[in-house]
Amino acid sequence: MRPTSFLLICGLTVFGSSSLMAQEAKPAATAIVPEAINLGRPVDFDKDILPILENNCIACHNLGQQESKLNLEKLDAMIKGGKRGPSIVPKEPDKSLLYLVASRGKGPAMPPLPNKVDAKALTPKELGTLRQWIIEGASGGMGGMKDQVNWQPVPTTAKAIYSVAMAPWGRYVAAGRANQVLLLDVETGDEIGRLLDPNLNAIQHNGKPMYPTGAAHRDFVHSLAFSPDGRTIASGGFRTVKLWQRPATNRTREIAVGAVVTTVAVSPNGQTLATAGADNAIKLWNLADGAAGKVLAGHAAAIHSLAFSADGAKLASASEDKTIRIWNLADGTEANKIESPAPAKAVVFTADGAKVIAGQEDNIIRIWPIPAAAPFTPEKEIKGHTGPINAIALIAPGAQILSGSEDQTARVWDLAAGTQVRQFAHGGPVNSVAVRADGLFVATGSPNNIAKLWNNQTGAQVAELKGDVTLNRAVVERTEDQKVAQQFKALAEAAFKASETNQKERDEAVKKANEAKTNADKAVAEQDPKVKEAVTKAEAAKKAADEKKDDAALAKVSTDAAAEVTKQMDELKKRQDTVASAMRAITLAETAAKSAVEQVAAAKAQQDAMTAGVTKADADLKAATDADAAGLKPVKGVAFSVDGKRLLTSSDDNLINVWDSTTGKAIETFAGHKAPVGAIATGPNGLVASGSADQTVAVWTTMPTWSLIGQLGPKKETPLDFAGSPFAARVLSLAFSRDGKWLATGGGEASRSGELFIWDVAAQTMAKEFKDAHSDTVMSIEFGRDGKYLVTGAADKFVKLWDMAAGKLVKSFEGHTHHVLGVSIKADNSLLASAGADNAIKIWNVETGEQARTIPGYSKQVTSIRFLGVTENVISCGGDKTVRYHNATNGSQPRAFAGGTDFMYCAAASRDEQIVVAAGEDGVLRVWNGTNAAPLRQFDPPKPPESTAQAAAK
Repeated sequence: MRPTSFLLICGLTVFGSSSLMAQEAKPAATAIVPEAINLGRPVDFDKDILPILENNCIACHNLGQQESKLNLEKLDAMIKGGKRGPSIVPKEPDKSLLYLVASRGKGPAMPPLPNKVDAKALTPKELGTLRQWIIEGASGGMGGMKDQVNWQPVPTTAKAIYSVAMAPWGRYVAAGRANQVLLLDVETGDEIGRLLDPNLNAIQHNGKPMYPTGAAHRDFVHSLAFSPDGRTIASGGFRTVKLWQRPATNRTREIAVGAVVTTVAVSPNGQTLATAGADNAIKLWNLADGAAGKVLAGHAAAIHSLAFSADGAKLASASEDKTIRIWNLADGTEANKIESPAPAKAVVFTADGAKVIAGQEDNIIRIWPIPAAAPFTPEKEIKGHTGPINAIALIAPGAQILSGSEDQTARVWDLAAGTQVRQFAHGGPVNSVAVRADGLFVATGSPNNIAKLWNNQTGAQVAELKGDVTLNRAVVERTEDQKVAQQFKALAEAAFKASETNQKERDEAVKKANEAKTNADKAVAEQDPKVKEAVTKAEAAKKAADEKKDDAALAKVSTDAAAEVTKQMDELKKRQDTVASAMRAITLAETAAKSAVEQVAAAKAQQDAMTAGVTKADADLKAATDADAAGLKPVKGVAFSVDGKRLLTSSDDNLINVWDSTTGKAIETFAGHKAPVGAIATGPNGLVASGSADQTVAVWTTMPTWSLIGQLGPKKETPLDFAGSPFAARVLSLAFSRDGKWLATGGGEASRSGELFIWDVAAQTMAKEFKDAHSDTVMSIEFGRDGKYLVTGAADKFVKLWDMAAGKLVKSFEGHTHHVLGVSIKADNSLLASAGADNAIKIWNVETGEQARTIPGYSKQVTSIRFLGVTENVISCGGDKTVRYHNATNGSQPRAFAGGTDFMYCAAASRDEQIVVAAGEDGVLRVWNGTNAAPLRQFDPPKPPESTAQAAAK
């Protein structure tokens, strides 16, 4: 997803090496009296003036937002001025509008108080510095800003989100709020973490940590991008891009059990793992370090089930040897042995721990008191299943249980009454069941290769979960490839037909040119005798007139005959010119016809290539579909995460698949076991334990973390030193190529340069620089899906298309009347979409370079745009608080997403258009259902810290 970013930065936090910091200032009731300033040197714009403006003025007068058409980021823009003329008159502060409004002696006083960006009235010292600088001629700085940066803390009030990026499958979103990058799970509503640069931890400011809670960057995060595999995140800040990566596997530990693992259990506190294996032994393990603990021996046959008591003090085991045993974990002793009439397949403690409930092979659920003694009579027997009971789970708060049986049903029972409450028909033997912590959803697993998610309130099936998530997604990707291949083929077919039509027209033109030549030759041939006849007559008339020079009548005849010769000669010349013209027309027509033949051949070759591409895409899709079908294996275990937000399934494909516990949507796959996974259990903080026939237990986490792996710009040995960084200023746009090998970065110095670099992601080195790509900052970048093209949009109002391999400009698209803030290219490379600060979306024909249409509707800047998946739909957002879908081919607006309360800077949507996210000035990241525009959830900014006065008032 292109990480959408916008340049409306409310007070950049990088200042010159001797910056003057704005002091707390109360709104002045009268004009501010400037202090006399004597720095012992000339006042420097970069060092002394720009920091004052950044603190108090640039939030509203910058490249992106020019209130009153005034930009105070650059000296030349200040002198040029805005609606009210120049803001600076060198050497004359009392005629300089900026000074007058800052002194609050002339309306409107600036900055206005109060305001939303925490800008303060200038202090007398700051005003005096500004005045002195103007008196000295308002000259430019010495360039100290570029390499000597005096960093200041990001204001705690900064909450705007300037960039978002969505992971490839729409589950995770990265959001850049101030100098933080939040990692959000948009399905569950969890903040799963933040990107934290450890290099920033030791930095001090006024004797205290500058970033007490950690940070991703020292300055605002202007751009973000996920790699296509979702493992790597790139974040762009001031003169740097940072690369973050999650581990290749979610596995945190592997424990060698020494026997095929038949069942596992995790203690409620997540500290202890219990396993049972084919050796009929129960083993305890320390989950913190994987160290082996006590071995609980006694069972004489296979152990099918283990369960911890709620307090974690006891462990229950159910075995094929017809016993249920209770173990004291403190000393590893057997506290109770219950001899039952049939093998016990499943066991669970009641909520109070005073009883155990067992599902048994004789189709009966038995409730046993603890301790139990001979003759071992159960407190209650619950009958109803018509097959062995393979699994049991307690439903909170403990008044009901869920059981799964060979009779292909799962059933909910009332423990007190022993009666059935509800039944779920799975459609195959049920070998595993699970209940979500809130009791609203249950899951069943079966050797029929399917797990199912059910609504426990209505009994309705919510989702059918089957196969390998990775293989499922491969089918989705190959289906997308097929659709794009078909689009390419359709374009190639249209081009071939057009070339054939063109060839026919060119052939007809040659034919007509030859016909014209034949007619012209005929006309010349017809004219020759007339010329000869006229010449003969003229010669005879002249001769007669010469013989009788006094004969006026003969003289007239001679004159008329000479005129006739001229006339006939002129006509001959005219007809000869027509022949020459016809010959030129033939040459041109034949050249065009030859070119048309070549075009037909090229178009035919392209059509054949695209047809072959469709054939390959069809074959690839079939292979993926076949692999997906072959990947359907018996489900052995189901378990909900402790927080209830994920459902995990294990199966004979050696995998654990993770699903959303409310919708059943696929999340990810845990791979690593070398044999079928027959047991699964969960613990707190996203812990998952899986037992396999490979004689190991793997410990996993469902909470992914991304760590800093590199930085582009500064030298590796000095990551905090930006001297020598190739980035001139802010990195405003980022994009990964589809293969993840390349990262494109865009930025530059406002009004001076447009930077476009390509980086080798693995090597973390610059691979290519597009010199003078734009004349102003590059605001947006995207790779074409096939990697052939790169599209850019910039503040110079241009959209440009680049040949990635050659590093050359293919085409420029001109039509926006203000900055281009977003660009995107359709998957088949046929259309470009651009978003502008001129409040318009423009759609461009890539082949012709012409504007296909303008999509109006926004009343303020359109800040981002993105084609959705492989479709013709785009998502955009703008300064008018709205987020919208549009169809690029006809300009229609299928839906809009309401709820924004302020300027929207960035938006993204999942490839299937199911999830939409957007954020902006109010600091709220909003999530909508992409199909009906219904709000799903929102992530609010943290509340600002209380002032001392507020705290004292409580």
